[in-house]
Amino acid sequence: MTKTVELFYDIASSYSYLAATQIDALAARTGAEVRWRPFLLGGVFKATGNEMPARIPNKARWMIGDTMRWAKKYGIPYGVPSRFPIMTVSTQRALVAADRLLGHDAQKKLALALFRAYWGEDRDVADKAVIAEIAASVGLDGATIVAAIDAQETKDTLRANTEEAVSRGAFGAPAMFYEGELFWGNDRLELLEDAITGKG
Repeated sequence: MTKTVELFYDIASSYSYLAATQIDALAARTGAEVRWRPFLLGGVFKATGNEMPARIPNKARWMIGDTMRWAKKYGIPYGVPSRFPIMTVSTQRALVAADRLLGHDAQKKLALALFRAYWGEDRDVADKAVIAEIAASVGLDGATIVAAIDAQETKDTLRANTEEAVSRGAFGAPAMFYEGELFWGNDRLELLEDAITGKG
């Protein structure tokens, strides 16, 4: 029986970026399948009454140091983007469109490229031209993806993903679900792995 982890994520979330760079290794170690599911973090905050960490000065200052330490531990490029926080409605819709039109692997490939572009290269990943360019850089049809960003089906799917995550208990990102249990944040990956392997 396939073990499935659902990864709800938003490119605007630094902790989603951290988790996204590590979850393939977790899947390889555990034999789990990861289903990447873009959602809109702003919508989750609104629905749950949660607050963006960047709006709480003490937490924002702490978070910068925390995420930089995690990035160093993982050996991945990281910097606080000049456009932070960023509205990722178009970005998240592009990921939905990639999945719908080109398949799940295309969505994952685009997500990793967008994460790297935003958190590692300080690029404006909310700009449709930039999204198309990044998609093309990883071998995807950027024009097709961008053309579908404003399609009603794309909008509806992103909204449904967001509402589903909230209904299942999500309040932030990344929200990872395994067998109905929520694991929140990249620092819960170890606990997620324990659950998959029967240690937790």
